[in-house]
Amino acid sequence: MQRHPFLAALAAVPLLFCAAPAGAAPADTPPRYAALGDSYAAGVAAGAYDPASGDCHRSANAYPALWAADHGAAGFLSAACGGATTEDVRSGQLPRVDADTTVLTLTVGGNDLGFAGAATDCLQPLTTEARCTATLDESARRLREELPGRLSGLYDAVRAAAPAARVVVTGYPHLLRTGTTCLIGTDARRVRFNALTDELDELIRDRADAHGFAFADVRTAFDGHGVCAGGGQEWITGIVLPRLWESFHPTPDGQSLGYLPAVTAATGPR
Repeated sequence: MQRHPFLAALAAVPLLFCAAPAGAAPADTPPRYAALGDSYAAGVAAGAYDPASGDCHRSANAYPALWAADHGAAGFLSAACGGATTEDVRSGQLPRVDADTTVLTLTVGGNDLGFAGAATDCLQPLTTEARCTATLDESARRLREELPGRLSGLYDAVRAAAPAARVVVTGYPHLLRTGTTCLIGTDARRVRFNALTDELDELIRDRADAHGFAFADVRTAFDGHGVCAGGGQEWITGIVLPRLWESFHPTPDGQSLGYLPAVTAATGPR
């Protein structure tokens, strides 16, 4: 996704995470929380942007800011940024994380696959089947050949930077409702786009499990709330004009009713 897409969340004080294995803080100790990732963690399209976050577009309505407020975080850092890839998180966000972080959340991977370009080539009007197919084929190749190693390298670096943190890695929702009449792509394109999201989420889950991290799966919560759902049920934005960088991102409801409950469940009891 663009230096916007799959696409981050609120800047404040440096700090970080809750119950970890050995040496974890007691359950009643306020967490020191760090949120890393791309536009989905930053809160692109959720409004209430922090002016200091610039083009990262971190929102007070994003799940990290909501989680920090709900849990009375003693310290809260959101370094998430629209358009961030795994390498951006590793080189530009992770160095800001303190070693005494007790809870760390991470949403990243979509931009490594070029999901913003895939949305442009498959879901906007007047794009051809050939162009959409080629773009999704390339995203699938990156997912299978490049992303496993990138995620593993990043997760290793996360554990080294925050050794006592409980780490929660999130997946992505299905962006699109299928089986409906809709002007956003064809139904076949929407089906394949969602299938690629499933493959991405299962890879993220697998790599998270291998590193001892929790996985927050948001697909069930978002079921029936993708673009083309109609009836005011959409928790994902469609094509947003003139702010195209807000297209295909969670709305405030998507952040508070989709992402937040999944992340809260994965971080464990307050």
